[in-house]
Amino acid sequence: MRILALSGSLRAQSLNTLLLREAARLAPPGLEITPWEGLDDLPHYSPERDSEPLPIPVVDLRARIREADGLLFCTPEYIHAMPAVLKNLLEWVVSSGDCVGKPTAAWSASPSLEGGARAQASLAHTLEVMSARVVPEASLCLTLARSGLDGAGHVKDPDQAASLRMALEALAAAREAS
Repeated sequence: MRILALSGSLRAQSLNTLLLREAARLAPPGLEITPWEGLDDLPHYSPERDSEPLPIPVVDLRARIREADGLLFCTPEYIHAMPAVLKNLLEWVVSSGDCVGKPTAAWSASPSLEGGARAQASLAHTLEVMSARVVPEASLCLTLARSGLDGAGHVKDPDQAASLRMALEALAAAREAS
């Protein structure tokens, strides 16, 4: 199963990007997680721009989403919501319909005790409005993420690592059930 991983952060060493890399490392056999790193290349969305010829980063994003068996989004929390760059990505994708019915997980990683729960809820809601099939069992918030990752970006707590694996297994099971 091919999962496209999309970080909502532009920071090279963001907790969310590190968490997606860790997900790829911890993925069960048969689950291939591929990050998409073109977030910073997307132009600002405008309905007038959503016509042929589309910007190349948009064509690439839509093609990768279409080809994926499932989606894994991970968002930071800015001002109790997902960041504008992630919302911009979603705005570019909504009209294509490529997310419709696609098994999707909404994650958040935050150094706070709340783990970015508001941003994760906002992301999940937006994905549901887009008709993605958000899998609750595959969605999670990683709390205290800065201290929960070691220098290599690996989850230190075995319970959190197990939660990551269970979320990925739930995403894979959702695809198999469809």
